[in-house]
Amino acid sequence: MIRLILVRHGNTFETGQKPTQVGAQSDLPLTLQGCEQARHFAHYLISEEICPKAVYAGSLKRQIKTAQIISENLHLESQVRLHEAALTEIDYGAWEGLTSEEISSKWPHEYSGWTGAAQWPKGVFGRTQEEHLHDIKQWVGHLRDAFADGDAVVAVTSNGVMRFFYSFHEIEWRHLGHERQMENLKVKTGCFCELHIFNEFVEIKSWNLDPQNIVRKSLN
Repeated sequence: MIRLILVRHGNTFETGQKPTQVGAQSDLPLTLQGCEQARHFAHYLISEEICPKAVYAGSLKRQIKTAQIISENLHLESQVRLHEAALTEIDYGAWEGLTSEEISSKWPHEYSGWTGAAQWPKGVFGRTQEEHLHDIKQWVGHLRDAFADGDAVVAVTSNGVMRFFYSFHEIEWRHLGHERQMENLKVKTGCFCELHIFNEFVEIKSWNLDPQNIVRKSLN
């Protein structure tokens, strides 16, 4: 079993800023708080005595910086592997840079379907859902080939792509889509999920955990 720890990059909006849809075409840097969130995750790994064999990231500044901060704190700079297509965020097309209110006003049906049921809005996003799912499955296959039983791997990605890793849990994935509850899979900035990769299947071990809270509890 390979231990895959997916972490969402840190904040890209300052306190008080209005969040907008940020995808592959919005290459925003981390804020100071976002950098601190990356350090909190690194401290979680240290506290749990988890030493990753590799730290992967997509091609966006916020993903790369998060991976670099993690690797620097764990002295794993040589183990960083950047520009992984499977981890780069979705290209939200015409939605990028707009607030959720602006999107839902102009594309009410498409936005409701996307947020609630992960229904791909036709003619909006830059790539297809099938392409993203293919990339994810191919990359997980690469991890099976590249790492040994018991190895841990960290991967920095973004929320849009991240929830599609949950599709390995096919029954629950279909249920959440049918009940329009996909918002339950949203991962907060700086938080992480853990998946266990076996030869024939992938198990979702945990979802949307805050590393800072875990470290605090362990100290009390």
